[in-house]
Amino acid sequence: MTSPFEPLRLGHEEVVKCTKPNPANVTELRVVEWDHMNLSKFYPMALTSTWTVRTALYPLAVLRSRLQLQKQTTVYRGTFDAFFSIAKHEGARGLYRGFWVTVPQIGTSFIYSTVYEKLRAVLQQDYGWNSVAGISSLAGGAASFCSQVIFVPTDIIAQHMMIYNYAEKFIASTSDQKVLEYLRSGKGSGTLGLRVIKAVYHSDGLAGFYRGFWASSLVYVPSCFVFWPVYYKIQDALKHLRHQEKSSSLLLDQAIAATIGGAVSTLATNPMEVFRIRLQVHRTSYKETLDRMIRNEGMTIFTKGLPPRLLSNSIYSCVVMVGYEIVKRFCVLPEYQHAVKW
Repeated sequence: MTSPFEPLRLGHEEVVKCTKPNPANVTELRVVEWDHMNLSKFYPMALTSTWTVRTALYPLAVLRSRLQLQKQTTVYRGTFDAFFSIAKHEGARGLYRGFWVTVPQIGTSFIYSTVYEKLRAVLQQDYGWNSVAGISSLAGGAASFCSQVIFVPTDIIAQHMMIYNYAEKFIASTSDQKVLEYLRSGKGSGTLGLRVIKAVYHSDGLAGFYRGFWASSLVYVPSCFVFWPVYYKIQDALKHLRHQEKSSSLLLDQAIAATIGGAVSTLATNPMEVFRIRLQVHRTSYKETLDRMIRNEGMTIFTKGLPPRLLSNSIYSCVVMVGYEIVKRFCVLPEYQHAVKW
């Protein structure tokens, strides 16, 4: 079943008209949809592109985690201090600590791409929804929620590995140190990652790997609700500003829109990100975690760990979306290639 995409204009919002004309009649393909692509090419190329960016930006995730877990500025004064301190005392291994545990997260890219693209197609074809921003926002939120099944347990393990060398500085209360105590007791064998897995299971059972699942969902699902509307609205605004330029680049507009969308969604969800990581690593209840944050951090919860997260998410959004859009263009079926807009 094909679903060619015909962009129309209503005011300042681009919408989708779900018609099924002959592919030869599609003159411009501004948004490449599920049924426009060769999926056997799309999946490996999309996963490779996404994972390459994740690998390059992983050190920023380490910085973010340590900054958000510390009480005020007891360990690092800021982002640059954290980076140079880790690089000096722990080297590259410190900046990539816990990285191999996140390798299964490549599965989240598969889940996200599948749910996102398929749900977009269903909402357009079966339900007649026509707002690109609205469809993408809902599909992105659903895809993000589904990907938490893999993301949450791997992220919990990686977080414990990130702070292992100086765990006492990030986990102040004795009641929070059950996982750390198991690790330091010498029980278990294998690499640090395997020992953390055993420690989490010993401390909390299988439920420990999904600690903070709802908190994590309340970070990443709303993030999608913010990112996708901003992404398409910025593109729409740039197209409106450049309506007289015949040689304007859609890919450049998408890069700018993705960077701004990543920044806005990061600013909107940073307090919940701090709450999520403390809930998972400190092993406290939702209420206790919130009480501690308000008591110890005050208004700094809005900016704690924000610089590396803002930098990471902005770059990640830009590079991943550009890579994703390029991959989709390369995977377009032959009958639609004449209509691809670069």
